[in-house]
Amino acid sequence: MSQAVAGSISKEFISLIDKVSSVVHKISGNRLGEKQAYMVETRVKKRMMELGLKTPDEYMKYIDAHFDHESYILVGLITTHHTFFFREFPHFEILKNKLPELVAHVKKRGDKTLSVWSAACSKGHEVYSLAMFLDFHMSQIDPTISFKILGTDIDGESVKIAGNGVYHHNEIKEIPMNFMGDNWTKGTGDIAMYAKVKTKLKSKCEFRPGNLLKVSEAVKNEKFDVIFCRNVFIYFETHQVESISKDLINRLQPHGIYFSGISEPLSGMKLDISSIGPSAYVHKSAVPATPAPVGNVIPMRASVSFQPQILKVMCVDDSPSILTLLKKVLTPEHGFEIVATAVNGKDAMEKLKTVKVDLMTLDIHMPEMDGVTYLEKNHNKSHPPVMIISSASRADSDTAMKAFKFGASDYVEKPALANLEERGEEIRTKLRSIAGSAQRSTVVSSFDKENQKTFLITNPEKKMRLILGSLSDLPVFKAFFHDMDNSQPPTLIFFEGSGEILEGIVREHQRDFKKTVVFFDSMETKLEANKIYFVDFKKYFSQIHLKYQTCPTSILSYGNTSAHAAKAVKDWKNCELLLEDLGEKANPKHPLKMYAQDVVPATSFPYMSCRYLSTK
Repeated sequence: MSQAVAGSISKEFISLIDKVSSVVHKISGNRLGEKQAYMVETRVKKRMMELGLKTPDEYMKYIDAHFDHESYILVGLITTHHTFFFREFPHFEILKNKLPELVAHVKKRGDKTLSVWSAACSKGHEVYSLAMFLDFHMSQIDPTISFKILGTDIDGESVKIAGNGVYHHNEIKEIPMNFMGDNWTKGTGDIAMYAKVKTKLKSKCEFRPGNLLKVSEAVKNEKFDVIFCRNVFIYFETHQVESISKDLINRLQPHGIYFSGISEPLSGMKLDISSIGPSAYVHKSAVPATPAPVGNVIPMRASVSFQPQILKVMCVDDSPSILTLLKKVLTPEHGFEIVATAVNGKDAMEKLKTVKVDLMTLDIHMPEMDGVTYLEKNHNKSHPPVMIISSASRADSDTAMKAFKFGASDYVEKPALANLEERGEEIRTKLRSIAGSAQRSTVVSSFDKENQKTFLITNPEKKMRLILGSLSDLPVFKAFFHDMDNSQPPTLIFFEGSGEILEGIVREHQRDFKKTVVFFDSMETKLEANKIYFVDFKKYFSQIHLKYQTCPTSILSYGNTSAHAAKAVKDWKNCELLLEDLGEKANPKHPLKMYAQDVVPATSFPYMSCRYLSTK
């Protein structure tokens, strides 16, 4: 291990890391170098905690004393990598493009089953992605042809997890809606936050342990129409990658397709293959030969390469920050071009008159015309496919399900603003999966139907909502309560520097609010559900905090909060704090930014506040 790398990890772990890396390499062939040293240290420390061992020397002795069992554990611990459903979706697009040809070859050889092998299947995400994908597309090509998928992995524990077919809700929601279908069922009781793949899909999938260095032990002489071996070669040396690929290609049907990881191209290796797309290959013999020239005319070579089109997108969202991040996610490099943006439904309607787009992303909570209203008024068969990107939960039967009813094709829940860019692959995958679709309404999956719920605030009198703002925000405060028909907790609107005139403001504006407005002028004032209180921040905030600090509270900050107000607000512990997304007008050093759960447009405040309080 180099001195530089050794200096970046705990010194006492250097020998242990070298030992573990050597054991894993000998068994699996995975070459763990300097770049993987920190990862090895982190996972080894976790294993030591499980065993109750305190020092690297103790663990090295434990490995020697229990070598057969512990080496098996270490291989699984070190070689298991992060994965997710429909990873590297361009490969699925290539497969879709070639499916009719593959099905024709299956029939030509007198078979009725397309055979697929996921040769480094990890915990099964790739296998079930392929199963859902093939289940959706093959029935449209030829319902008489079925498929079977084999998943192998060197880690026995990962193989067991894959065979069980149970995944967390958050992982399931990453699956494009058109592939979800009736394939997943909601867990109950202790596994209520999980979903299980249904037998009809699972029955087409088989899982076995398998070492890529000993391919014949896992599959013997089986042949496959499609082989996936992705995102694993980074841990092998070049000569091993070439050897493994030769073994895999030898088990490929004459017209089959072999996929390696997009970041793991096989160019420069001595392999009898031709590329048909990014890290997608076929036997050279399967590529049509270039016809001989006729006279002085040189014919074009027949191309089998798949090149996905650049999709033109309109992004509709009133959050300038979200629009900025989407511009980073949807780039030509990834096959997208944002050709227009809009801040609400009305703006989108006007811009669609002059610009042609292939896809639309649509927020739900926007001023003037929200996303659901836009879909209800405008979506038809000629409208470009729409994907919702919203802070509203996909399980919300009153909001998300209406979006599906009126034509949305898929849905991405906005994570915390800081994490949106990390969700880029999910956004791109779902957009590509709906490109070209023209359904009037989406067939909601069984998983979504089982998870539908309505967010109701129970015992509102025992909860609170605090709003920070100024007199100039009165119009948005009135809009905040416009659609709140259910019982609400007492809502206190705090104003800075307006204490002397607040009572008069209440008298002037109380009829404009949907709920009763009260001037708060004493700590003896009883806070009641479904009432709004105008409060002088300087005079009462600290006292109210002292009296109600254990009460579940939703705090909403409009505009750029002052340093004085922020100092008091940050100490309120039992709360959700949301800041208004002001885009370029936002204070880059906002004193509450590090304490906030999210930064969202003010139009999202009512929904997010009600959702939080309904869970408390």
